[in-house]
Amino acid sequence: MSAELYDGDGYPTDAAIERLRTFEGRAGDLAEYVRSLMRNGFSTLEDCVDDFDRKQKRLTLVTGGWSGCESVIGALNETMFHFMFWESSFRGGKHTYTLSLPQWFIRANWGKP
Repeated sequence: MSAELYDGDGYPTDAAIERLRTFEGRAGDLAEYVRSLMRNGFSTLEDCVDDFDRKQKRLTLVTGGWSGCESVIGALNETMFHFMFWESSFRGGKHTYTLSLPQWFIRANWGKP
């Protein structure tokens, strides 16, 4: 992990959060970037299939209530990535995003809609 992603206390830097808010590239690259920011939280990326046996990727982020991870989720919630791929959120800071395999490779500016 890159040192410039975190400040001295382990929180995502303002620059790291701003990059998330203005991320440009593949949806899969954004998912990987978000995972890199979930220090002191938890994240998984799974291969799965939908009800029609089509391949998907499922990104699960868990903040555990830690404010650093909550700031990552807050910034992600303001992006087109969230609007397009959000599946569910639960108490305890669990957030799930699901992308079809073709969507994983979509290249876009994922910033604020």
